[in-house]
Amino acid sequence: MATKTPRSASLIFIIVAIIYTALSAQMSFSASNDLPELGDSTSGLVSQTQEHQLGRIWLRQLRAQTRTINDPITLSFIEDLIFRLAPHSEVRDHRFEFVVIDQGDLNAFAVPGGIIGINMGIFLHAADEDEISSILAHELAHLSQRHFARQIENSKRQAPIALASLLASILLMASNNADAGFAGLVSTQAASIQNQLAYSREWEREADRTGMKTLVNSGLDPHAMPSMFQQMLAANRYSQRPPEFLMTHPITDTRVSDAANRAQAYKIKQRTRSFNFLILQQRAKIRYLLPEEDQLAYFDRLLQATTNEKEKDSYRYSAAWINFHARNYPQALDSLLTISADHIDQPAVSILRAQTLNQLGKSDQAIAGLQDAYQLRPDSYPIAVSLAELMSANNQAKNALSDIQRWSERRPTDPIIWNQLAETANAATDLILSYRAKSEFFYLTGQKKKAIKQLKFAIEYADKQGSFQQQSRLKQRLLQMSEAKESLNF
Repeated sequence: MATKTPRSASLIFIIVAIIYTALSAQMSFSASNDLPELGDSTSGLVSQTQEHQLGRIWLRQLRAQTRTINDPITLSFIEDLIFRLAPHSEVRDHRFEFVVIDQGDLNAFAVPGGIIGINMGIFLHAADEDEISSILAHELAHLSQRHFARQIENSKRQAPIALASLLASILLMASNNADAGFAGLVSTQAASIQNQLAYSREWEREADRTGMKTLVNSGLDPHAMPSMFQQMLAANRYSQRPPEFLMTHPITDTRVSDAANRAQAYKIKQRTRSFNFLILQQRAKIRYLLPEEDQLAYFDRLLQATTNEKEKDSYRYSAAWINFHARNYPQALDSLLTISADHIDQPAVSILRAQTLNQLGKSDQAIAGLQDAYQLRPDSYPIAVSLAELMSANNQAKNALSDIQRWSERRPTDPIIWNQLAETANAATDLILSYRAKSEFFYLTGQKKKAIKQLKFAIEYADKQGSFQQQSRLKQRLLQMSEAKESLNF
């Protein structure tokens, strides 16, 4: 069903609003653009460890205050793009965290400490993966320049930055009170932001140049950057309020021209429009644009109009997706069975087919099919989560527990994994593990009080069971969690 995105839901280019616009208001136009070296005064004031800590605190607060897309297929798609770009960027710390905001507006952001996110709505504006990658390369460039640390360094010589107030305002913008958020920004930083807008634009050009290098070195089409900029300008022309990305990353004709001129130095490369890109773009249309009653007819028209087999398969998948969520399971399965051999083994298809078979009462067939898919792709995070969920729902949780527990060790900061581990452990009657996993889920989603309560349940249960070794580990984790810093102040 299409949902209307409220004004307050336009994410806030959070540290782009902070770092790349609001904080840059504190710097003079003549400030050096040289990268800080490890051990210099900037690194001493705000170390990468501090940036890492700040980013995780901020992410927990964001998850507590705004809707996110908790879908492994979507998250793994963004991860794959970043991990293709990151080795060719100047970012030194690759301990990234990813988040997808449930908003239809055009936006992306990077927060100190390697927090990278997009609005789901970016799929509505990008024509291909290269265009999305151009935005992500730009964000990696902001991180690599360590703008945040450099701004804090300059604040010694300028008026101190009211960082906690600023972050709090931006979090309000991210959740459900945009007007209050903007009011907070007006009261703290608006005047200096306006005075230094020219330097903000200069930093944007710097990030464009660095991002272009990352695109080229990653083997992607450098011409994707100016074409994505054009998409942003078009989005601005046809909306009453500029997209959040344009408010925090003002794009001018000069920037578009500069990006196009830089791209001319390189050959045009074939763009990528993978099956996963197509189905995620279509999910965004289903979620934000298409009225529910028109969705199936829309994709049927597209299916009849194209001769491209990849596109045909993506439309068949989307029809199955719509039918599944409308509980029309036989029709969903019919659509899935028409997908060609080229894409029938894609994780998204395997998962939806298994979910559909399960709803049709064919759980054994569903689990067996998903297990085959997992053997084919043992590193597939989406398949691992879906298989654990399916087995847990069909009295096979004990057989699924060890695998999903290994994934929690592999992805210890992923709330999706911890939530699934909690459900699987509960179904397997391993209550200590279930409480512990639920605690980690609550903690990562900004619900610290609930997290501590779950840990106390686990400790109490471990005491009753005489599991003194587990009890000791749980008490240590409780101490860590209780003492964890939650303030955004330095």
